[in-house]
Amino acid sequence: MRRFAFLFLMIAPALAAGWMHYDNARFGVGLDIPPGFVNDVDPPDNGDGLTFHSANGTAELLVWGSNLVDESFAGDGQSRVEHAKAEGWTVSYDRSSPKGWHVFSGSRNGVVLYEKSIVSCNGTQALAFRITYPEEELQAYNDIVARLALSLKAGPAAYCS
Repeated sequence: MRRFAFLFLMIAPALAAGWMHYDNARFGVGLDIPPGFVNDVDPPDNGDGLTFHSANGTAELLVWGSNLVDESFAGDGQSRVEHAKAEGWTVSYDRSSPKGWHVFSGSRNGVVLYEKSIVSCNGTQALAFRITYPEEELQAYNDIVARLALSLKAGPAAYCS
């Protein structure tokens, strides 16, 4: 067992190499950002999140938080699915949990979309990320998407009571 623990301690930094972590002060959304992704878009004035692009410019990662003003978390998730469909995305996967998460994915014109959201702030906020990337890079992005999904967390938020 000690050998396994030692081996894990030796390879864990290599598995994490190049990843950075983003925390949003307004909503408390936290997400690991993949190697090579850069925030090359001005942040919105309201401070709700950031946009990142891959080094080659073919992938986009958005991370944000929002207040649930007019609907429940479940309603918010379904609204985002319907919005994606209205934008021409074919949604092939759509799941949610009473534990407070929602995931959907799909494709459009050779591009893959994956979005995950979690409920936060006593049910009054949604925290989310969305990544889009070329279908031909699907295999390369499988592990990235898995890590993004696991790393999405709610942290301290400036406007949560």
